[in-house]
Amino acid sequence: MVSVPIFVGSPRKGNTLILALEAEKALRSKGISTEIIMLNDLSIMGCQACYSCKQKGNYSCLLQDDMQRIYNLIENADGAILATPIYFGGVTAQTKLWLDRLFPYLSMDLGSLLPRKIPLACIYTQNQPDPSYFTGAMKSFEFALGLIGFSLKNRVIGYDLDTGIKPMATEYPELMKKAWQAGNDLIS
Repeated sequence: MVSVPIFVGSPRKGNTLILALEAEKALRSKGISTEIIMLNDLSIMGCQACYSCKQKGNYSCLLQDDMQRIYNLIENADGAILATPIYFGGVTAQTKLWLDRLFPYLSMDLGSLLPRKIPLACIYTQNQPDPSYFTGAMKSFEFALGLIGFSLKNRVIGYDLDTGIKPMATEYPELMKKAWQAGNDLIS
């Protein structure tokens, strides 16, 4: 069965999750198995830079925490979605921690150690009304994911959003459609 994990890097269950769930609807409508993973709910330690994952014949992480389950999901994924708010000009701490712990999939010459490219859709939310304001941070984040072995298929930016302060993502039909389309187009 085709499987797509959806990683949500928001500490709240607001606009970022709403858009991730919309992408999930599209995937499920195609019979694709999904799982929402709220990164904030996991127990994940920071990378210790021990380089255990770089020892000859080994690319697994020495740390035993919830990332072990994440590694299994990624290694068996046919695609992935990453949804995160932009905080202080970059992805959330939860999302950055997840990215840092993907270091086992990066060779010392910056090649991917994943068995195959994994199609990826990124969904971002931000308070700022200008959708281009943080695209530099998004591109930098996506570049790192590309090195690891993800292949960006779609980027959705939900802008001028702030849970509890501004209208919710559900008030913007075009944004909801873009999130749905990101899920729909992920797996051909």
